[in-house]
Amino acid sequence: MIIFNFGIPNSGTDWSQEVFKKIWESQNFSFQAEEAHTLEELNQIIGTMNVNERMILRFHLLTEEAIEAAQQDAVRPFYHYRDPRDVVCTEMQNSETPFATAVDQTVAAYQEIHHALCLPGIMVIPYEHLAGNAEGLIFQMATKLGVLLKLDVVAAIAEEMRAMQAEPQFAAAASTSGDAFATQSVRIDEEHTEESSFVQPLIVGKWRDQLSQSEKSMVTRFFKPLVDQFGYDA
Repeated sequence: MIIFNFGIPNSGTDWSQEVFKKIWESQNFSFQAEEAHTLEELNQIIGTMNVNERMILRFHLLTEEAIEAAQQDAVRPFYHYRDPRDVVCTEMQNSETPFATAVDQTVAAYQEIHHALCLPGIMVIPYEHLAGNAEGLIFQMATKLGVLLKLDVVAAIAEEMRAMQAEPQFAAAASTSGDAFATQSVRIDEEHTEESSFVQPLIVGKWRDQLSQSEKSMVTRFFKPLVDQFGYDA
């Protein structure tokens, strides 16, 4: 089984990557975890992946090859999205990206959402559910993988995720190399997940406090169709 863990950058794929690992580790499954940060890396991994083995593939840039591969019975796609204003704000913070560039990158990322939503069997994960409904979300993610977790195991994983976000070393790592548009490729296996893990703190609505007044006005006006579509507060 192959997990496609992807979506809008800065929308929680780092959080889900760790949850997927913990779900499979709870079953004593062996697996690989891969991250692709360019189209070439993504297509290379997809071209060589073995659907008879377990792998978690995290990426953000959707390709024709990824769309085709995601339709295989052995592939489980999970798509993440977030308030585009928070995406812009987080990209500026994580990568020191200029405001205009962050806006352009966010627009480009959201142009792929309709292709993703058409994939068969896809589970769509709003960022806000990571912060406010972790246990229910973890249970649903596990069942999507054919794993029925005991409720105490679900609670334990949720608590581990909260602790991981609270640890300073994870926050520091995320601030420089987190769930951003371009980061260094990381390839990890089951034995090394604890050393290489990082999860950004889950913050909803950060754009209100961290963008300037003019930037807030611009992103609210620019992304109004998406804000309305997803039901975010203006």
